[in-house]
Amino acid sequence: MTTETHAGSQTGTAGSHPESGRVVSAGSWSRLRCRVEEAWNRHVRYRKLCRQLDHMRAEAEARTAWVDELTEEELAAMLRGLRECINAMEMETAGSDAPDRPEGAS
Repeated sequence: MTTETHAGSQTGTAGSHPESGRVVSAGSWSRLRCRVEEAWNRHVRYRKLCRQLDHMRAEAEARTAWVDELTEEELAAMLRGLRECINAMEMETAGSDAPDRPEGAS
């Protein structure tokens, strides 16, 4: 892969470092190329994931924008209704935790 000049130095061919004239072995060159390729693929994958995340954030903001338009009274009414629903569910769950008694038993 390398060529030698009259002075015995190695000239720039595939696999050599152009500035220092050092020869990089085929295995090292292959590993370096694989690392660069992995880094590039990771960069592309993360960039794609960031775009997807941005898109999901925009969708979530669009779906919840109506909450920003509620008045304080409407928010208070919603919270009261939510509290009532939670309490009803807790009561229902507490009632189902009681041991089952056969019918006719007192």
